[in-house]
Amino acid sequence: MTRRHRSSHPSRGLLPLWVATLAIALTGALAAPTHAQNEPQFSTWAKVEASEDAKKYFDQIKKGEFDASSKAFLERVALPQLASDGNRRQIERVRRRMRDTLLNEKTAEAAALSQAGKTAVEWLAAQARNPQADTAVRVNAMLLVGEVRGKDGRPWSGAVEPLAAAMSDRKLPTGVRVAAAAGLARHVEAAKAAGAPDPALAQAALKPLLEVIATPASATDAAAGDWLVSRALDMLPTVEAKALPETAAALVAILAEAGRPVDVRVRAAAAIGATATPDSKIDAGDAIAKIRSLAAEALKADLAAATERSLTARLSGQPLAAPMQPGLERMQAPGFPGGVGEFGAAPGTTVDDPMEPLVVRRDAWRLSKLATAVATPDGAAGLAALLDDAAATRAKTVAATLREAATALDESPDTAAVKQALVAIERLAQAAAPSRPGAPKPAAAAPGGPAAPPGNDPFGTGN
Repeated sequence: MTRRHRSSHPSRGLLPLWVATLAIALTGALAAPTHAQNEPQFSTWAKVEASEDAKKYFDQIKKGEFDASSKAFLERVALPQLASDGNRRQIERVRRRMRDTLLNEKTAEAAALSQAGKTAVEWLAAQARNPQADTAVRVNAMLLVGEVRGKDGRPWSGAVEPLAAAMSDRKLPTGVRVAAAAGLARHVEAAKAAGAPDPALAQAALKPLLEVIATPASATDAAAGDWLVSRALDMLPTVEAKALPETAAALVAILAEAGRPVDVRVRAAAAIGATATPDSKIDAGDAIAKIRSLAAEALKADLAAATERSLTARLSGQPLAAPMQPGLERMQAPGFPGGVGEFGAAPGTTVDDPMEPLVVRRDAWRLSKLATAVATPDGAAGLAALLDDAAATRAKTVAATLREAATALDESPDTAAVKQALVAIERLAQAAAPSRPGAPKPAAAAPGGPAAPPGNDPFGTGN
């Protein structure tokens, strides 16, 4: 797979939801004016930073001192700047500046920094949960919780518990939960980079993550719910490297849930493949069959969407861009003058309904993730490792087919490649299906040629 997948990551389909939420938080444009009785002592952060109280605080924390006056400065003067109207237009920069000066891991002494971090996180978490505060202030408070760092420059471990608790709390506004998820992801990434289990992270985050994963699909805020479930699924393998039976069962349930978005189910499959062990008590063969079916289902859905889009264009008589069709500069409506047939093809030829490159590369990402869930490229891990030798060999064939299809889609992001991938995946299903008594045998191959395709094969390729 190439780096191009990063530009078409499937979670981008959910980005507008939380980007819009955080945009409100960062600009404060839609937040109500702060009431006078809650007005911060200084009108802007710049004035706080230039004050004598701030200079005293900075000097103390550098020397390793954190006393009652330091605590009061954080809680009553510095941190309330998140609610100051004077900072709204540049709140992201102000928030990061607050972190870098108030909680500077490079200059502060370790013990004092830990006390300052604890004070800040407790105040910020309480503010994020305060229903009387503006939503923008609550979101920025939770974002700052996720940005606090320890003396080692890594995310401060004391923030994990409030972040995980907020992410799983369905009573909180969506923006606050999304901000908490973003912060918790920093801790998970740091643990993954360290390459060693983090018992403290698992103890604080596992239960909340499982609560998010087990949350039923929402009928009122589906996009937000799916985004949070996706983030929890991505984090789970680092937090629980070996899935307990209840965890594995929850993951398989999402994989099999037809009402869930494809990308959520793909992430569930990836989590199963990464965490399942013999002690997880799952039917690995059944899970692989579900993964194979999901791969075909995803491709069929995107092909159907392309067909519907093309049909709409034909009915409306509008030209349709064809970035996938080699040699065609532009698709044209039926009857367009210039000596070409429908959609710009030469007369008498058939042109596939065009698919957007990013859609095809999203399919490539999906197939790659599903392949790894079945078996890693070296065959050492994945669901195949839970099977006996014969079944494991068949499972690795499934993984290889999915991985080859993913590579083909990445290299040729067009409709023809998607159809070919679908044919290959459906052949896997035919090979896995038990033979039925009395069922007709496939036609024998002619000498030197392939077997004749079944009469009901829509693509004429024997899928």
